[in-house]
Amino acid sequence: MMRILVTGGAGYIGSVVTEQLVEQGHAVLVFDNLSKGHRDAVVDGAEFVQADLRDYAEVVRALRTFDADAVVHLAADSLVGESMSNPANTTRTTSLPA
Repeated sequence: MMRILVTGGAGYIGSVVTEQLVEQGHAVLVFDNLSKGHRDAVVDGAEFVQADLRDYAEVVRALRTFDADAVVHLAADSLVGESMSNPANTTRTTSLPA
C-alpha cells in the first residue's frame, strides 16, 4: 500500500483515478480547491483537503501531515478559453511549487 496525494481529485479525471487507487488498497488524500471539481465527487475512503495548489504552505503541510509516498498531479484549469485569455493563471495552477 502507498500513501498517495491526488491534486484535482474532486474533478472528473481525478475522481476516477482516486476511486481506482482506493479500490487497489492505497491510502489517498485528495487536494482540491473545488474551483472546477465537486466535493461530492471525492470517493468514500479518500481523505480530503480543500486548499489551493498555489498556496505553498498548504501543499507542504498536506504532504508532511499525510506523509505521502507519491503525488498524482491532475489539478489544472481545463477550459481552453480561460487559458487563452489568461495564460499566466493557467501556468500558476498547473505547476506544483518548487
